[in-house]
Amino acid sequence: MQRIRLLLLLLIASVTLAAAQEQELPAQPGPQDGRIVGGWETKIEHFPHQVSLQLKGRHKCGGTILSSSIILTAAHCLPMFTNPNEYAIRAGSTLWSSGGSYVRVRQIIRHEQFNAPTLMNNDIAMVLLQQPLIFSPSIQPIEIVAPVDMVPAKAQLFVSGWGSTTVEQLTTAPRLHYTAIVQLDRVSCTKNYFGAGIVTHTMFCAGSKSGLGERDSCMGDSGGPLITHIDGRFKLLGIVSWGLGCANAHYPGVYTHVTAYSDWLLRTVPNLWPLN
Repeated sequence: MQRIRLLLLLLIASVTLAAAQEQELPAQPGPQDGRIVGGWETKIEHFPHQVSLQLKGRHKCGGTILSSSIILTAAHCLPMFTNPNEYAIRAGSTLWSSGGSYVRVRQIIRHEQFNAPTLMNNDIAMVLLQQPLIFSPSIQPIEIVAPVDMVPAKAQLFVSGWGSTTVEQLTTAPRLHYTAIVQLDRVSCTKNYFGAGIVTHTMFCAGSKSGLGERDSCMGDSGGPLITHIDGRFKLLGIVSWGLGCANAHYPGVYTHVTAYSDWLLRTVPNLWPLN
């Protein structure tokens, strides 16, 4: 998956089957079903908080700018977390492969209880950069949804990344894409995933509003931002984490609930706030 979709979860899928048998975003649809899965091509200026997390020069996951030197991503995106020099990020470019600012990683801090007590639990990590980013219209930090912020049950959420744009061909997209989804009922999602994975209280499910599964994040979008509009500006609500397949109505995407980790973020990097 770079949303652990095909590596870890194909194994989980086999076990399961055996057991059960007022900011405007661009709205120019691409080919039918065509982006992120079921989304549209966009520009980095619409998602300036988005970065490409790269391993040995290749796009691996997405990430979110919290400050000039701190990127938030998923813990499962960093299997070589003890070798931060193998990683870099590209910020400020619609293309993951060129343009913008390419900065190497200085330190990686994964949640100390990642994968405990259940698989994919605490799927959150911070990447500290060797040099600070220089903010511009295409490079900007984003605030995290605060506990006091009200997020309506069916609020529109936006997920972006360079992940696969179709379920038939799982390849990295050259240009940034996004799609619009909504948060889904936790009880139903937890029941659907029974036997395939555990949706903990620090996770939530999100997918297409129709419930048909035609919109979703996919392989290569892992670690990237899920944002929503609050009080006139966008804020970070979730991190692309895991799921079974892509754009599957029965198995929607599961996201790390970033707000649940506010204390961990502050404890790990005490000078993180205010953002600068």
